[in-house]
Amino acid sequence: MKTLDESTFLRWAEQNGLYLDERYPHSAVITFRREASAARFWEVPPEPEQRPFFIASLLALMGEWRSCFVWRHLGSWPQTADPKRLNDVIELQILKGLHLPLGTADVVEIPREELPALITLIFTTTIFGWSVGDDLYIVPDHARYVLQTDHHGVIHVMFREPSDVEGWIAGMAANEFMLPEDLPDETFKRPTWMKD
Repeated sequence: MKTLDESTFLRWAEQNGLYLDERYPHSAVITFRREASAARFWEVPPEPEQRPFFIASLLALMGEWRSCFVWRHLGSWPQTADPKRLNDVIELQILKGLHLPLGTADVVEIPREELPALITLIFTTTIFGWSVGDDLYIVPDHARYVLQTDHHGVIHVMFREPSDVEGWIAGMAANEFMLPEDLPDETFKRPTWMKD
């Protein structure tokens, strides 16, 4: 695992056709420059034992990547936890075990050889991520897709090429993870691809 500062990652992202969406200046939303890009989301399985396979399925569909950048886009990795908040204590223990740059806003680059660590980090976020500040962006080194964990209990996938969408839908369905037909909750903004 390597670390790089946020500005270095954002320069790399811009060189690879990604940018911070100016419509959301306080949210650090990363997206593709092309208007022709597309996005979908899948609901995180409610059963924790299904989540590693779900996450691995998403990462496998990203194709031939050598490493992924993981960006906690609205803050630093935690360094301490209130001992009265057991969930925060447990999360911090897991993040320490992953050797993350705790207490910094650094981006981590995780090589494919450390796939279990990447899955563990995403899994941990699906368990303990309860606010937008906990959400992560995961960008493979080929920059054709962007995964975003979401505290609404979903993982978003952004596609540089809309032609890739159907293959992902089929690939996830083959693993019994269907594209959702309903919103995860009433505060979730309905995407254009989802029927009313």
